[in-house]
Amino acid sequence: MNAQPSPRHLYAAGHFARTLVWSFVDLVLGYYLHARLGLSAAHTGQLLAISLAYSSLLDMLLAAVFSRLRNQQRVALRLQLIGGLGTAASACLLFSPGNAAEPAFLPLLVASLLFRSCYAVYDVAQNALTSLLPRDEDEAMRYVSTRAVVVPISKLCIAAALFGVVGAPASQGSGNALLICMIIGVLIAAAALPLACVATPPRPSATRTSAAVALPLPALLPVLLAAAAETALVGLAGRLFPFAEHGAALTFAMVAGMVVTPWLCLRLRSMLHSETGMLALMSVLAVATVVVYVAIPSPPIAIACAAIHGTAVASVGLVLWRRTALIARRHAIHSGRDDDLSCFALLTGTMKLSIAASSLLLGEVLPGVQAGDPGTAAALVSLVAAGSLLSLAALAWPIPAARTEGLRP
Repeated sequence: MNAQPSPRHLYAAGHFARTLVWSFVDLVLGYYLHARLGLSAAHTGQLLAISLAYSSLLDMLLAAVFSRLRNQQRVALRLQLIGGLGTAASACLLFSPGNAAEPAFLPLLVASLLFRSCYAVYDVAQNALTSLLPRDEDEAMRYVSTRAVVVPISKLCIAAALFGVVGAPASQGSGNALLICMIIGVLIAAAALPLACVATPPRPSATRTSAAVALPLPALLPVLLAAAAETALVGLAGRLFPFAEHGAALTFAMVAGMVVTPWLCLRLRSMLHSETGMLALMSVLAVATVVVYVAIPSPPIAIACAAIHGTAVASVGLVLWRRTALIARRHAIHSGRDDDLSCFALLTGTMKLSIAASSLLLGEVLPGVQAGDPGTAAALVSLVAAGSLLSLAALAWPIPAARTEGLRP
């Protein structure tokens, strides 16, 4: 039999490979720069912040460009191939021995910017397929659930691979990092090539009008605000885990907690009869686990806190992606045109800019956390609590009705 993989399975494979490369760079690059190449915590935070801020601005630029494109389904399928191959090559360059031999700030920054450029195209295209490939809203929710399953599994693979980089001898750890990037590159190509050949389904659409069509910003703004607060402030705790004494184990536990999120969210929404109630519970857990983590210096307790924290953070993330997919689809139906690439570019751009801010905060709090300073621990808890509260308030806001007229994007 010559059964062809379904578009959803190819989509899952693409997101698995995309998450591999993003998670590896996201989790390892800071450690690699600081522990392997000897950059100070402040310089490491600055390099990460500059490259991520650049990536965020690039996403915003892509959002503006994509808003003028038609037939976004076919465009997205081609862009995920082009961006994926460029991402694979630039990731290998970023962890190449040449960078390790000459740990200068500028060459590392250039390599990082190249990676961010390629990944921005790859990321936006892959995420837009969440709402471009499904034939209806029910299937779109299955795509979101599929993404919610494969992304943490991919992160779990990277968390396991961290044991070969974090804590390994310097030369072995650097070589392992490059080898992992090469393996990921092969997987990206294997996923992107067949996905680029998928036949695109017709999209339901409304009667087109001559009026200028606005992006669904009223509906997106609360989601973007929640994404910013969650990524910059709540995500700061998870970024500290690789630098802890048992960094690889904590990171692995955090990602393992993310794997159960889709199943757990369905159960909690059914039990609480409210998505807002589920979000409130997860926000409390996100803060409580950080409080316990900094207050009780015990490896088993720290690992348990990391796992629960990962579940809480991923639950909010699941809602962010689900709402963006729904907003993009409903906008397409009401306005008669696709703006999925632009909607997801705004979301990913917001997240990357927030990660840049989080990286600057990381450089400030890392020395104090490593030294066990109580003031820094209190500041960390306060930041996580503020982020959880802002995120919850934004996502509790009702989604406005779709608009089909207004300013041009």
